[in-house]
Amino acid sequence: NPSPLARLGSVATALATVGAGIMLERALSVLLRWQARCLWALAHGAPGLFCRTVPHAQTGFSLGSLYLFVQALGLIWLFIVSLMAVICVRLVTVVWDVAPEGKVPLLQEKPLRTIALCYVYYSVVRIISLFARGMWTVAWELFHNFPTLRRMLLGASRHGPHGTPHGDPRCSPRASPRASPRPSPRGAPKQQSWSDASPSDGGLSKATETRRQTRRHIVLVMPLLVLACLNFVLLAGQIVCDGRAHAICGPTLPLFQPTSHLNRATRFVFFLSLVQWVQAWSGLFPHWATALSKSRGIFPRLVSFTLLVLLLPLSTLRLFGWLLQPAGSGVVRWTLGGLVRHHLADSVLVTGWSWWSLFAAFVVMQPDVVRSSGFTLRSVNNEARWAGLCTLFKYTLFFWMGVHLVRGCIAYGPAHAQSDLITISMLYPMLLCLIWTVTFIAVALSGIFRGFKLPLLGFASVLLAMLGLSALLCSWIDRGELPLLITFTWLHLCRASFRVARRWGLWLQCMTSQGEVQDANRNLPKIKFAVNPDSHRVLKQTYFVERRLGRIAVRILMLICVSFLAILSSMVVMAGVQQRSGLFWEDVVWWKSSQEGGGAVEITNAGASVLWLGSEGATHPASSGPGSTSTAVLPPGEATHYAVCGHTWSGLQLVDYALLSTVSYMNPTEKNNLPRLLELLFPHLDVSIQSLPTVQLQRRWLEFKVNFCKPGETQPHPNSTSSRCRTVTVVAVSGTDITRIADYAENVRMWTEPVSLQILATVFPTVRIWPRDCAAMVIKAIHHILSSLALDDDQWHYREILDHVRRMPKDQEVVLTGHSLGGGIALVVGALTGRLAVALQPPGVYHSLAKHQAQQRSWLDGNNVAVHKKSVSLVFEGDWIQNFDGHGGLVQTMLCDQTDKSIAVGCHLLEGAVCHLLRHCGDQARRFTTCRHDYEPTSTALGIAWSVWDFLVVSLKTSYLQGASQLDQSVIYAGVAVSMLAVARHGAPPVLQFSRSVLPSPRERS
Repeated sequence: NPSPLARLGSVATALATVGAGIMLERALSVLLRWQARCLWALAHGAPGLFCRTVPHAQTGFSLGSLYLFVQALGLIWLFIVSLMAVICVRLVTVVWDVAPEGKVPLLQEKPLRTIALCYVYYSVVRIISLFARGMWTVAWELFHNFPTLRRMLLGASRHGPHGTPHGDPRCSPRASPRASPRPSPRGAPKQQSWSDASPSDGGLSKATETRRQTRRHIVLVMPLLVLACLNFVLLAGQIVCDGRAHAICGPTLPLFQPTSHLNRATRFVFFLSLVQWVQAWSGLFPHWATALSKSRGIFPRLVSFTLLVLLLPLSTLRLFGWLLQPAGSGVVRWTLGGLVRHHLADSVLVTGWSWWSLFAAFVVMQPDVVRSSGFTLRSVNNEARWAGLCTLFKYTLFFWMGVHLVRGCIAYGPAHAQSDLITISMLYPMLLCLIWTVTFIAVALSGIFRGFKLPLLGFASVLLAMLGLSALLCSWIDRGELPLLITFTWLHLCRASFRVARRWGLWLQCMTSQGEVQDANRNLPKIKFAVNPDSHRVLKQTYFVERRLGRIAVRILMLICVSFLAILSSMVVMAGVQQRSGLFWEDVVWWKSSQEGGGAVEITNAGASVLWLGSEGATHPASSGPGSTSTAVLPPGEATHYAVCGHTWSGLQLVDYALLSTVSYMNPTEKNNLPRLLELLFPHLDVSIQSLPTVQLQRRWLEFKVNFCKPGETQPHPNSTSSRCRTVTVVAVSGTDITRIADYAENVRMWTEPVSLQILATVFPTVRIWPRDCAAMVIKAIHHILSSLALDDDQWHYREILDHVRRMPKDQEVVLTGHSLGGGIALVVGALTGRLAVALQPPGVYHSLAKHQAQQRSWLDGNNVAVHKKSVSLVFEGDWIQNFDGHGGLVQTMLCDQTDKSIAVGCHLLEGAVCHLLRHCGDQARRFTTCRHDYEPTSTALGIAWSVWDFLVVSLKTSYLQGASQLDQSVIYAGVAVSMLAVARHGAPPVLQFSRSVLPSPRERS
């Protein structure tokens, strides 16, 4: 037996241990409450003071958030335009690329696989459109302070005839004074349960109250759960992709690359959204620290200990490091005392905070603890308090975005900071829309199914089954290595499977009990995705102002998109028909030696524009009418009129490049005799044609070899612009041929994104101040996503020219030149290959070059500013074609001689540019003394009209529609399969209607 002294010591030790535990628990509780007060001051005190002090802060934040979401929708519209343009071009090309026997090879050989391919890309378009619609809804929900979210918290489950649950105004976002709960009597306890604070729910059953509490739990927990899962996935992806560059870690969509721009922006958006939802959650549970300290068990203590010891100290240290030492893209910094890389520390801390918030929410919402948390439905029902919480939610968004912008401007400059801001302003609405959608789906499922475990198990099983099916489907069409495409297909299959199950469930119910269909439909829950402002008395006041204007803008943008796709598709169809029928003009541009004097050249473009170049002693032809401009070439020795005059590039003047571009419009046939034309245009040089295009009926281009010394001579010609013998290769690209419809389609495709950005700039003023890097980043991101969907838009007319120039030796002196569309192609190829480009009246490639760099992966070589280094552009005032995009590099603007005909492209004619250069810059080679340009566009209008009529007749005769009756049985089987899928997708409405109207009900049968 132990001695009394030993017993006394054991008792003392136990008492000391218990006392120490009690003191430690009290100290932990006090410290937790103190830190909760500090967090409350940072999250609610200072922001609330700012919102109350600044006048109209709530309105400003609401309009700012609406603008942010609508601008994100505008960028989605830009992506949809590019996506649908690629899909339409490919679809029309496949349909009209007819074999000689009049059959479509892809549809004839593999009809089911073709249908599967169409379905996969239909899923992409459908999911993007649904996501854009959801973002539109979330934007107005945020603008109106989340009325639907508030209704679900208050217990609304179904919409009555006036937009209120069961027609009861007591559960509306703005409850009437009569329906508000009476204050508790003096001396009553302040802590209340979930249902104590709800407005007068005396007539509700226990099952109804349980469903309402379940919805409240979902609304309060689901945003934190989504953020926790997303942060965990991002952290795991970063760990896996650190040091790897394949599969999901590749450069096409570098979401998991730790130092990429997209990863940095995603980490910040996750952090920002977590701060917002934790702020909102702490506002709804103001005494969460008290509730957490009063909870019993090891788990609540572990949550409190993790917050006090790990998260708060490390997060504070890392926040100061993030503010003082920014890390840009491709930069790795060691933080937390040099122990961890910054991107890993950020992801770990944000992931830790998200999971801590989720666990703390579960602890605080326990029935025995929630009474101490301060949560009451009266605070949710209070209009001013709810508006204050929503204003703080928006304030936090703009505060941290402003901090990020200022921090980036100081560290890396405004362009870098604005690029980050654009990415963040795109990712944040997408994340909030995802959180909203998942929360709504969870609430809807809780109302459809009575239980919880069985629906959850069935839901997870369907998700896994659809994921496997989407992977198999994409693998069957040779797209199994594209995870983004599989994701889109998976989402659409999940949506379609639930809709099919619901429709066929109703049909089976109708077939078994026709007389009870209406009652069953009435008993189904009708939870809306958002409150309809037209039927809500609070939102109806502002519906006819902001929302109606927004709908008008959306309809205009959609009309522009549909019109653009219709025009592009019709152009591609007519181009295919024209190419099959061979309906082309043999020579659009031709030349002849003038009969009115020796040494004169006359070049005619489509019979409307005539250029006459006369040497010394040549006889001037008679005037041709009011469109004639005949003047002498600027004599040598006189002052030139433009700064670019007198300069040469690789020994050639601008007029030399203009003449070579004119020759590129002509077919190199014996009839045209181009070598003789080159002798007349360049008598002081040895110019010969070296290469011709190998692909017929495509872009015309010629490769010229320019030798400044004649054969057998050792010195250049006295009138030559070069002082030494040299050989220059000039690749001249022809511009738009007015008789080739494919050229018009090429113009539309090449400048789709710049024109779309200009349309967005008219709606969103902030788009106008984007630097080129920001616009290039947006365009590159669009084409990176298209590439990840196997929709590379890389079928361009310059493909053959690009390959040809790339095969040339690096030390060979090469210059690319062209007019109009040819000038734009010359600028693009020059920037992609690092060669000099001299463009005459091009549309400009300042922004559109980004997509060509993205498709050719040329940004990896550091050619982001290649358009500035080696490019010369000549533009004319009044030429509206040059306004399709901006211009980079050296740009010379000249006056137009045909301003009265500018609407008929009078200022865009190459013949007028040649004559203007000779009159104002002179001819250093002294070849010509007189130039003259005649332009009469109406003279060819009748001829073009007859050509169009002949083209339509030939198109109708060679149309594929006439051979549609010759399709074999495989196409018929494919049509039957599509019909069966349509019936499975939309149910059987004729059978349903027949069963309702003809078959007797069970009561009638009895």
